[in-house]
Amino acid sequence: MNDAGNIKGVNYDDLPLRKLGKYFWLAWFTASMGQFVDAYDTLIIGAALLYLKPLWRLTPVEIGLLAASAFIGVALGAVLFGPIADRMGRRLLYIYDLVFFVVFGALSAFVTNFWELFTVRFLLGIGIGGDYSLSPTMVAEYAPARRRGFALASMNSFWGIGSVVGFLSAYGMAVAWGNTNPDFTWRFMLGSEAIWGLVVILLRMGILESPRWAALQEQLGRRVREKATDVVKKMTGGREASFDPGVVRKPSIKDLFAGKMWITTIFLWVWWPVADIAFYGSNMYTPYITKGLGLTTTELSFLASALYWAIALLGYYTTAVTYDIFGRRFVTILGSTIMGIDMFIGFALYEMKLFSTSLAFPLVMALFTIYYYFMNFGPGPFTVAMAEIWPTRVRATGQGLAAMFSRFGAAFASFYMPVLINQIGYDGAFILLGGAILFVALWSYLFMPETKGLTPSQIEQMVLEGRIGIFS
Repeated sequence: MNDAGNIKGVNYDDLPLRKLGKYFWLAWFTASMGQFVDAYDTLIIGAALLYLKPLWRLTPVEIGLLAASAFIGVALGAVLFGPIADRMGRRLLYIYDLVFFVVFGALSAFVTNFWELFTVRFLLGIGIGGDYSLSPTMVAEYAPARRRGFALASMNSFWGIGSVVGFLSAYGMAVAWGNTNPDFTWRFMLGSEAIWGLVVILLRMGILESPRWAALQEQLGRRVREKATDVVKKMTGGREASFDPGVVRKPSIKDLFAGKMWITTIFLWVWWPVADIAFYGSNMYTPYITKGLGLTTTELSFLASALYWAIALLGYYTTAVTYDIFGRRFVTILGSTIMGIDMFIGFALYEMKLFSTSLAFPLVMALFTIYYYFMNFGPGPFTVAMAEIWPTRVRATGQGLAAMFSRFGAAFASFYMPVLINQIGYDGAFILLGGAILFVALWSYLFMPETKGLTPSQIEQMVLEGRIGIFS
């Protein structure tokens, strides 16, 4: 272990979260709000498409391209911002990455055709991509190893909160203007994103540099704006504490393939895009799917979507409480398996034509509440928790590259879901979602590293030696 400053006494990585000061929770909250705006964007474009489809006479291919446009930008932003953050620091990029979100979110309210909207959503996605590499990195490096799982899983819960707020906002706008002025409705939906982005930027202005990254730079003889020990003292309420910043070395992308770490890198590059087929294939088209399965009005589909996401929020908090007890691997395998079974039950119910009866509403509610609960008490939180796996010196690069690959799955699901439903119906959607997430369960069983309670140096040693999954 490389203890920053070799301070005797308190070990920061052994501290419970209740021993940390208000500043830690401010830093955690500002990172969590990155999850919020990502979810809000994902859900609000799905709602807006219900109005855009008849107004612009969009084809299924055009709907898919608009849904996928931001994800293409995310892939670019994640892979660009990550390496810069590993070399120059996390703080400034962390504060200003969402400028893209504000500017192009506002501009999306004023577009006049398909290609203009596709372009501004692509550019908006670049800022979100930067946050994909930075927000989980900040929490993974700020949190003590002992309760890092709680910090990361509860951070991911803001994706659920953003989903609920997105759907309720869409419901309110639909009730207010949907029938009388649908053109204004979708424009207001998309333009509202800029407000949330601006709020997050203002909140992040007071956040300091990552202490683990700063400690590495100090040990490499480089000057930093904030000393690592000073940041830790701010988080502990003034107490000095030692901590493990990770193995001291200059950053290199080769570190992602050193020793047997290449196995973990490939595991994550496959795991996340396949998981995102199951995540975004349902998340983005929730109103679209629920309306098609029997909820007859746009407003009712928004309200139902908000309701089962609100219930499913409990899944995040179940994960937060248990992540440092059961571990990441067990929770992921359990949730993925139940999600897959749930979708194949949905397929069977669809084939029995029960969604055409008076049972449509309770069946849709039950299916998707279970699906989202176990997405959140399951594989969902690992999309941010995987940030703890990468060595500190290349953490943002590793997380950014993994996020880039994940967008391939998200873009595929976003583009292909309306095409699939149009071509072969909702039974094909159930099979795609269920099959993808059952693969995630198997892949996690085979290769997922278990990182609960381990410090950065211990995690790096474990993956270098290939002690992961069934080989641990």
